[in-house]
Amino acid sequence: MTHSPNALGEIVRAISHERLKRYLAATGNDLARAVALYEHNVALSEAVFGLLHVLEVAIRNGMHQVLTAQYGTPRWFQSATVPLTQYGQDKVTAAVHDAGGPSASPGKVVAELTFGFWSNLAARGYHWTLWQPCLHRAFPAARLSRPIVHSRLESIRTLRNRIAHHEPVLTSKRTLYAGSGLYMPLTDLLECAEWLGPELALWLKARYRYTAAAVVLDQIAVSRILL
Repeated sequence: MTHSPNALGEIVRAISHERLKRYLAATGNDLARAVALYEHNVALSEAVFGLLHVLEVAIRNGMHQVLTAQYGTPRWFQSATVPLTQYGQDKVTAAVHDAGGPSASPGKVVAELTFGFWSNLAARGYHWTLWQPCLHRAFPAARLSRPIVHSRLESIRTLRNRIAHHEPVLTSKRTLYAGSGLYMPLTDLLECAEWLGPELALWLKARYRYTAAAVVLDQIAVSRILL
């Protein structure tokens, strides 16, 4: 789709030169092509967000289920025997408050806990206290070391945050830019779903615009634009 000069002017005023700077640099200050790249980034973000939606819900529910089994209660997060760090305890306190208080259902509390909380449960500090006793079972098909799983969850978390804050994720390398110099293949999202279950991964790929995201990345990769 081409835009008239007036339309381009309104678009630039709406989204700012600052947000277009990366795309202007990639196109030799060609405003129309820069806006087209911005549109591709939005399209890619829209497609990937659905994948991230399913992954986040599946990851937190999987962890919640094995922790419930381990501690014998869906309110494991309030059990004195759960070895949460101060960071984890603070997150639980905030989630319980936001869910409506101590009487809130476990499901509501789990939904209020940030993805950073769940990713942190796979960190080194929980290796012996949570990962080895139970959390590895949340990823039954992974058969990978905890550091690899934690690294992937962190990459997914930072990618999710970039998309949520409308930051660029589009690259010309057939990868997603997750921030801090990290480039993440789209296949990494599908692989993480496979760790949770092969049928989940197939459902994710078939129903949540995986192919649409891959098409956008392929189009930019063959365009000779460097991002």
